[in-house]
Amino acid sequence: MKHATHFLPKRQTVIYAFTEQMLRDTGSNRRSFAMAVADMYLNRLAEDDREVPFRITRGGDCDSDKKHNGQILGRYLDGVVKTLPANLEDAWVLSLPEPYRSSCERELGRRRGVLPIRLDAIEESCDTAGVGQLMTDFGELVAALSPAVADGVIDEKDRPYARRIINGTDDMLISLVTFRKSLLKVIGLEQLA
Repeated sequence: MKHATHFLPKRQTVIYAFTEQMLRDTGSNRRSFAMAVADMYLNRLAEDDREVPFRITRGGDCDSDKKHNGQILGRYLDGVVKTLPANLEDAWVLSLPEPYRSSCERELGRRRGVLPIRLDAIEESCDTAGVGQLMTDFGELVAALSPAVADGVIDEKDRPYARRIINGTDDMLISLVTFRKSLLKVIGLEQLA
């Protein structure tokens, strides 16, 4: 039996969609976001590894840099430049503010059947924040589930709630696994993670 072909959008299409949504929702503009991407890109990559000519002139003309970097970012978003370089993808996604960053990382991971686990949340100093995030994600999952289970059954009528429930479930799983990893680290069993 041959499975039906299901094509996924390009990774960059997913990233651009979350970027456009963030720009619409926050009222931010391309130039400001381009400066955040440029800063992340220039700080994360050695000069010899850079493919994109972003610039941030220290003590120089900030407006000129904003315009320059905004034009570069705009060329990607408008489809003038067809391929997003892999080393720019990381800086771009990391520059997205929350919750757009987490949502984008979740969508990108879902393409390969993985969930993103925040490594910075596994540090011992983050234990309290980890519990707080776990409770927040659980509360959001319950809020997402409530309209779907109000009639006592999940069925076709609950389709409008499905994406929110799936995202809430993913966030809850990520929080649980992250919390579990921090506990395993504390008791010295990180190899079981």
